[in-house]
Amino acid sequence: MDNFFESVRQFHATINAPISSKPTLLDCNKTAADSLAKQLNSLVAETISNYSADDVLLVRAAMVLEELAEWLTAHAQEDLVAAADAWADRAYILFGDAVASGLPATKLFAEVHRSNMTKEPCAADSGKAIKGNLYQPPNLSSLLK
Repeated sequence: MDNFFESVRQFHATINAPISSKPTLLDCNKTAADSLAKQLNSLVAETISNYSADDVLLVRAAMVLEELAEWLTAHAQEDLVAAADAWADRAYILFGDAVASGLPATKLFAEVHRSNMTKEPCAADSGKAIKGNLYQPPNLSSLLK
């Protein structure tokens, strides 16, 4: 898993996205983060009331939304421990998605990283990469055969 983090760190450095050397909360508008968390929690409640327990996709989607809401709430409340817990839970669910659907996660990640490294930093300094002239899309279909 250390390779995943080093790959993402490399990408962040390339596009001038944030990199921290120690655990820290992300800068945010606390009111907006709290509001979005509440909206997500409402969506989770609505989703749970409308799906059956054998709908694996919607069950997993509700879990992801719930943990994202916890991530936002932790930042709004300036709670680093809760943010760390929410991050770990989100990562665990995403890895679980790969396990549940039989996706070759390591190979897919490596191919998306290769593709991402062909992107360019956004001129607006938003931390989001753009698909410039050298961009090469990921070839995922060959990994799913």
